[in-house]
Amino acid sequence: MAESKIYGYEDGTLDSVIKATDTAIQEMEAVNRQVLDISGQLPVVNDSTSGLKLAARFGDWYYEFGQVVGALRDLNGKATELLAHNRAVASDTADAG
Repeated sequence: MAESKIYGYEDGTLDSVIKATDTAIQEMEAVNRQVLDISGQLPVVNDSTSGLKLAARFGDWYYEFGQVVGALRDLNGKATELLAHNRAVASDTADAG
């Protein structure tokens, strides 16, 4: 089947986006696990004003992490849908020809 190009995006480009977002999500989740491990130790090792400030920064991390990973998943989903659409159009065009 010939590579399709709808909305200016070739299949190969969309496939690269999908793989890159999958990789980024996996890497972000690994970093998040490390942050969770550290933040779990925080009350034990730093029960002070500075510890409270640091705990607040961890709160920022959790919120922003969710936003970033959510945006990556959204981008991945849209690229996946567009790739499926490209391939369906290419298949329909080949069948009609």
